Amino acid sequence: MGEERNRILDLLAAGKITAEEAARLLDALASGSAQSSAAEPSAKSGPVTPPKFIYVKVISAKGDNVNVKIPLALVRAGLKLTSLIPPQAVDQINKSMAEHGMSMDLASLKPEDLEELIESLREMEISVDATNGDNVRVYSA
Repeated sequence: MGEERNRILDLLAAGKITAEEAARLLDALASGSAQSSAAEPSAKSGPVTPPKFIYVKVISAKGDNVNVKIPLALVRAGLKLTSLIPPQAVDQINKSMAEHGMSMDLASLKPEDLEELIESLREMEISVDATNGDNVRVYSA
């Protein structure tokens, strides 16, 4: 976090962002750090719960910031909705997906498969620090 904080302060010193933009970026950085440290399991805390959200955060050097929080319950609900799709439509969806390089059988998706996927998201983290000062972070908590 120190490196990102210094980068924001450097942008402010260089006049590339205003003091208000720097304050917003530092606040976003602090809240992202608090969320990620809260998401890290401690050895003392007992059983670990699966992640509940996927976060997408973009801190732009120009102030065009993005903060998206996607509930994983939405993914679970989507899986339940697939059971309502008629078999003929499932066949057509599978065929179309295969034509686009995604070989997956929609009918074979099971709730336990989804839970395994969600659990594996716990370790997912994508961080991009662009040369123009933009930062992108995708993680689950």
